[in-house]
Amino acid sequence: MLLLLLALGGGNGSPSASPHVASPPGVATSVTGVWRGRWTAPGARPTVPVEAVFAPGKDTGTLIGLVVSGIGRERRSTRLAGRFENDGATLALPSGGALRLMLQGATRLLGEVKVGGAAGFMPGDGALELSRVRR
Repeated sequence: MLLLLLALGGGNGSPSASPHVASPPGVATSVTGVWRGRWTAPGARPTVPVEAVFAPGKDTGTLIGLVVSGIGRERRSTRLAGRFENDGATLALPSGGALRLMLQGATRLLGEVKVGGAAGFMPGDGALELSRVRR
């Protein structure tokens, strides 16, 4: 669904939809973009498909994201905000937990999910492995 919206949008947002942003050199261009992959829990729980879009926030060093997990009736989405780090980013979860993203090359993003409570859009603590779909 995220890819469909991006394709329909043509990639050229209006000026009002594209605020001027200043982000750290190197990190922002690596973390931002469209990603797709899986959430995996410790143990024998099944994996969950995940799609994510990350963009620089309005303030320097900030990051915003839209993360969608699951399929069909189990599909959940949430908006996240966080900060860029030297090797990736950290975003706050609605449950009070955190999503820590770490770059592994130009096309791979690893994440550690600590939900802290009922996150709603993620089934619980686990790991994300995402591949870049589009910058």
